[in-house]
Amino acid sequence: MKKNKYRWLLFGVIILLLMSMNGILIYSILQLQGTVKKMNKTIGNNQSNLESQIANISDTFEKTLIEQNRAISSFEFIYGDLNAKTGKIEVTVRVIPKESQQSTSLIVTYEETEGKYSTAPATRKGENLYEAQLKIPYNKDYHIGVLIKENNKTIQEYLDWIYNIESQLQLQVTGAYLDGDYNYSADSGLKVSGTVHLDVYNPSDSNPITGVEDNYIRSVNAHLYVDGEEIAVIPMEQDENTTGGNEYVCEVDQKLEFFEGQQFQLAVEIEDSLGFQYKTYALQGVADPTGEFNIDSYNYGYVEINP
Repeated sequence: MKKNKYRWLLFGVIILLLMSMNGILIYSILQLQGTVKKMNKTIGNNQSNLESQIANISDTFEKTLIEQNRAISSFEFIYGDLNAKTGKIEVTVRVIPKESQQSTSLIVTYEETEGKYSTAPATRKGENLYEAQLKIPYNKDYHIGVLIKENNKTIQEYLDWIYNIESQLQLQVTGAYLDGDYNYSADSGLKVSGTVHLDVYNPSDSNPITGVEDNYIRSVNAHLYVDGEEIAVIPMEQDENTTGGNEYVCEVDQKLEFFEGQQFQLAVEIEDSLGFQYKTYALQGVADPTGEFNIDSYNYGYVEINP
């Protein structure tokens, strides 16, 4: 009887233990499920917060871009004096920001070479007006911008391009020609006679450079060269009968000692009021052993321009 009693007692204890273990297991499973739910909720909240932050950053960035686009109310480039010898022109950049305080400072930036920027400080000329002076070569493109510093905020904005204005500054020389004749022989040399003509035009009146539309011709001369040595200079005068431009003429009647292999050039040289010098050819050639004067037409119509 005692053995049966103990046996049943042992079974009861085992059953209780099994029930306790199942209960603990079930409880642990329930706890784990709750933890997973909390983690999912936390992850969801974090993702929502992150998406919200990204949206806020995007909104702020867009607002910043809008503010930058509206930072400048107006601007203009005022072209000053050109120094043809140094190859530089004075440019005044005038900028009016939309909002300006006494603490606002402004710097003008421009790209001198690719990837290399220079700056020029802008001086306050009024409550909302700034000016900066530049001296830049006239034969390059420049992208002009500004840096606006107000308290701890810096805004960068591009204004516009200053384009290569070299060709706009110069007189338009269409070329020169000789309306006459030339004769060469090994015994008597070279004789050139006739009328030398030159056509030249002023720049367009729409040129942005102040005063350039009034660019005038300072001097026009015909030059005779033998092997690069100047033999004679003949002043050319404006032909009053021409229309639609300026034609300059002169009479040439020149006899030169000229030998086999030597080169002759009848050149027309112009200097304008800005300091540019132009050179074109009305006649050029070389004497050969047969007694012929061979015309060299390679440079006809070509104009050399030097500051």
